[in-house]
Amino acid sequence: MAKNDWIEVVNIFKERQVNYLDNFLISNDKFCPCSNHVNIFDKDANAFSSKLLDKSKPGNWIPLYKKEDLSEFLILNNLMPIRCGQAEFFFFKENIFFDLSNINFDTINIKNLKPIDSFIPLSLEKFHKNENAYLNKSLSIGILNNFIDDKLSYRRLQYGQFGKIKTNFELEFVASHGSKIINRGLQFEIDLVLENKDEIVIFEAKQGSKSRTTFSLLQLYYPLVYLSKITNCKKKIRTIFIDIISNKNDEVYKLTELEFINLEFDNYRIIRSCQYIEEIF
Repeated sequence: MAKNDWIEVVNIFKERQVNYLDNFLISNDKFCPCSNHVNIFDKDANAFSSKLLDKSKPGNWIPLYKKEDLSEFLILNNLMPIRCGQAEFFFFKENIFFDLSNINFDTINIKNLKPIDSFIPLSLEKFHKNENAYLNKSLSIGILNNFIDDKLSYRRLQYGQFGKIKTNFELEFVASHGSKIINRGLQFEIDLVLENKDEIVIFEAKQGSKSRTTFSLLQLYYPLVYLSKITNCKKKIRTIFIDIISNKNDEVYKLTELEFINLEFDNYRIIRSCQYIEEIF
């Protein structure tokens, strides 16, 4: 369990320099390491790493997908590790998890939607229950096009680059009070990218039998800054989280669009939230 790993990581910091994290927490700085809080494991390194901490299996604890993965010390102090390279991270004094529990969703009946073609693929009628299949189904029956195009003109959508990405160049993590470099070698996953003539749309999906209450904003932010860089911001890029709740008798697709203003991680607003409901009997 990642929580135990982060308990160990905090102890490694305290063993190396007992007040290091406490001094950072009471400072005005938002990122660590930084010029005022130099990396105590390597003064020239702009990030902490599993190698510097002499802690193995970074893939099991550095990527964060839910708040429960963090230790109590990190949660209580709102001290968030941000993955920023190959087995690397820095600390950020800001919440990275978006609360879905208070979102008011407009409800739309799937039966009222216009499919993108005259048929629904047979391969999506009875399928293995996974995020990818549900994403393709939601595209096929018209959910995604309905949500992203409020004019209901159903502009043609093309697939963009998605899947596992490993960067060979630096990116920038931008906040309203500064920025940090994301080193080359960062690996992350993009669930789906669709593109029309005017826009690129990033989807991050979760699927299960119950609604999510939170998700990590990093799962939308990494694809956003990556695609912004490789496209040189030539098109508007939109970011949408989709929570897919599937049970024996019903399916619900809950979509929330967020806009990161000026690509700032901590400066975002909700654009729209809708839930698409289908009853299966």
